[in-house]
Amino acid sequence: MTLARRLHGHLSLARVSNTPTVVTNALAGAALAGVTRPDLTVLLVAAAMVLFYTGGMYLNDVMDEAIDRRERPSRPLPSGVVGRAEAIVVTALLFAVGLALLVPLGGPALLSGLVLVGVIVVYDAWHKTNPLSPVVMAVTRALVYVTALTAFSGAVTADFVAWTLLMGGYIVGLTYVAKTENRPGVARFWPAALVFLPGLYFVTRAPDVLGFALLALFLGWAAYALTFVYGARRSVGRAVVSLIAGVSLLDAMILAQRGAWPLVGIALAAFALTLALQRWVKGT
Repeated sequence: MTLARRLHGHLSLARVSNTPTVVTNALAGAALAGVTRPDLTVLLVAAAMVLFYTGGMYLNDVMDEAIDRRERPSRPLPSGVVGRAEAIVVTALLFAVGLALLVPLGGPALLSGLVLVGVIVVYDAWHKTNPLSPVVMAVTRALVYVTALTAFSGAVTADFVAWTLLMGGYIVGLTYVAKTENRPGVARFWPAALVFLPGLYFVTRAPDVLGFALLALFLGWAAYALTFVYGARRSVGRAVVSLIAGVSLLDAMILAQRGAWPLVGIALAAFALTLALQRWVKGT
């Protein structure tokens, strides 16, 4: 087995294509705490969140190995590209290092990180049979905002609560959208409503001209992604990975509202990078 194949196997387990969206989550969480310029604390939070996300992706494949042997035998574990024991060791190291990075940031940040790891483990262990698994997944993203907030001892404002719920709703929407496409009437469209809600809230925050341009990009991309579910060209997988990339656009709106325009540029770059990486490593 070549080194390149093993490396690609690990990158596939990590779902590395979606990693940029976790970084923008950390930036947006910091901005909601009042920090609009990256510093060492922001970098530590972002690095820890990436490690937790990656550990969760590895653990997901470890937990699903038996199912993947039947349904997706080409995945790294059932195909033998990466060994199960190796994946478990990597998972443990990723979680441990991520928690270690939060230690200097204080007890609340570390506690939030521990809760996040716990929720990730619960999701990976139970997501196949849990009808509320999309909600649990949404909680993991929301906890990135919470961890960033606690790292800066930020106040829990109404705006923070609103954006955290909207991010959670967006994740629930993109996860459920594939499950409701064949339902009759308006019942099939409620997940799409959750996807668009962050844009409607952003309008109420009185964005400037650049803000409206960003809003148009977010709404346009969400509408484009949903055409793969509700339009003539059906590709649920394409819709989901496109909406995952859109997480960085949602974070960009938060950053714009907080006046962190240099970070908006980073969020837009993360959006583009996610799309580019998804061509190389599958996002789901």
